[in-house]
Amino acid sequence: MELYINMKQPGKKGRRVKPVLFVYDRVPETAEELIEATVRIMVEEFRKRQKQTPEEKIPEAMEEERIAALAEIGRISFGYVYNEKEADPEKAVETAKLAYEDGLVRVFIGEEEAEYRKEGTPVSLKDGDTVTFVRFAMLAGRMW
Repeated sequence: MELYINMKQPGKKGRRVKPVLFVYDRVPETAEELIEATVRIMVEEFRKRQKQTPEEKIPEAMEEERIAALAEIGRISFGYVYNEKEADPEKAVETAKLAYEDGLVRVFIGEEEAEYRKEGTPVSLKDGDTVTFVRFAMLAGRMW
């Protein structure tokens, strides 16, 4: 199954959310299965990048727009992963599911939100659907 996941691109100006194609082995039937499958794909991609050395990965020519966006946030990089710590997919899945249960992550399929249910959140997906994961951040501070 092929789904498009809306991913935030680097930069501050304008709309920087672009759909990225993800290929799943099977159709997820619940939001929890969708989260698990997506996290496993992301961890596997991270592991692949992690195993490459800078000599092995020759950066492709970067678009001028991407360079400008990266410069805007103060960091131009070519996707190298210098962290040697092995990523644990089980822990990553557990953390993502807990964040969903706690309401720190919301899942939207198209324009509809897949609201969390204790018994499992059924979702209806078809090829080419667009999925958006929204992560909420707690803001700290005092009001005087």
